[in-house]
Amino acid sequence: MSTADTTVERHWLDMVTVALLGTDRREPPLPPDGGLAHLAADHPQATPSQRLLQQVAACAVVRRAGFVPAPSAPLVAPPGHDPRPLTPPSATATWRRVVGDWPVLEDEWVLAVVQSGRRLAPELVPALLVRHRADSTRHARALAAAGPLGHWMIDWSPRLACTARSSAVAEAVGELPALVITPELEPLLRAPAADVARAVADGLSDGALVVSHRAVLTNLVARTHRTALPALADALDRVDPSRPTIGLAFALADLARLRHHMLVELEPS
Repeated sequence: MSTADTTVERHWLDMVTVALLGTDRREPPLPPDGGLAHLAADHPQATPSQRLLQQVAACAVVRRAGFVPAPSAPLVAPPGHDPRPLTPPSATATWRRVVGDWPVLEDEWVLAVVQSGRRLAPELVPALLVRHRADSTRHARALAAAGPLGHWMIDWSPRLACTARSSAVAEAVGELPALVITPELEPLLRAPAADVARAVADGLSDGALVVSHRAVLTNLVARTHRTALPALADALDRVDPSRPTIGLAFALADLARLRHHMLVELEPS
């Protein structure tokens, strides 16, 4: 039992004695230095019985708490200043949809945050650092988007740090990773929007592109020039519903619209 606990307990016993004898026969004991004395000074009571009841109530609270307050903890140093504005709440919702439905777009989403001159909203920082802690390049990219807050969080929670052995190459952090696209589809990466839309939609309609092409078509939509995305989504919506590839067409249209939405949402202000 600490000295403070002993002092409170002794004061309590003295008050019990006064209560048994009555305040008309004995004055309530003076409260010990500290919080109880401050209470008596801040809220003086007119009669002995009122003073006793005040001290009994205060002492009961201290005894029930079972401890006295420890010295104030040192203040935590805040993260370094980052003048960049936060990503808007709508972008947080978009990121959650990206990682849930089309994770192939996440690299571009993070790069778009950095290139827009923004920084990650605080609730996204631990989520991205944990998600990519086994990938040095993606982890470094997330840190670039998080700024000083990311390093501050890692200092306080080492599990957010990168676990990959090799460090990220600086040049790779600012570049999109290459995706596999077949030679016959590669020219569409640089083709005019109308040509991209026509080639993909017609290929799904006439059987030149089938469900087995899903992976490379997903990569194509994720890397084709952004100006082609609205026209491509509209063209895919017009694929004949009776075709076996209609499900793939709808999925690719959703991918094109989501990618276009996230890039517009994160355009530099």
